[in-house]
Amino acid sequence: MKKALYILISIFYFSIASSQTTPFSVQLFSINHICEKGAASVQITGGRNPHNIKWSNGKLMDQYIKDLEAGDYSVIVTDSTVKDTTIYFKIEKEDCKVFINNHFTPNGDNYNDNWTIFNWQFYPDFELYVFNKWGQQVHSQKKTYIPWTGEWLGINAADGTYYYVFYFTGSDKNKFLKGDVTILR
Repeated sequence: MKKALYILISIFYFSIASSQTTPFSVQLFSINHICEKGAASVQITGGRNPHNIKWSNGKLMDQYIKDLEAGDYSVIVTDSTVKDTTIYFKIEKEDCKVFINNHFTPNGDNYNDNWTIFNWQFYPDFELYVFNKWGQQVHSQKKTYIPWTGEWLGINAADGTYYYVFYFTGSDKNKFLKGDVTILR
């Protein structure tokens, strides 16, 4: 299953110059908590080796950290001449977007035969309902996504447009996606 993931990257750049060493600069790259936990990394140029890195979550010497929950963090980078810089950054929690294909072709050619929904797994209590143009429910599922093959009551549903409602959690009917999906055989 393909996984759609949009990434927001923040970049911070700090530089310290001294007449006795090459310029010491640190660049921070961070990825917000979108679908999966956030991450950050530093790129160090100049200064004198070795460079010491200390992240506010306790990790030492790693230029890359991952599995960051939303929150405030910092990283201290020091070179062997004790020149240092501290960078403060924030990992934001953003909603993980659910992407729902708007058509599928369940004709048995093994290409686009199922209706595909991406990132549903980040909403373990989801509910999904599909209705025909007369408002009859033709498909539903909860908590576990099973790709819909376009069947209703054991037979192929007619070609045409159907309407869906995807609730992010079954207990909160105020947060949902709705749209249409077309079956083309």
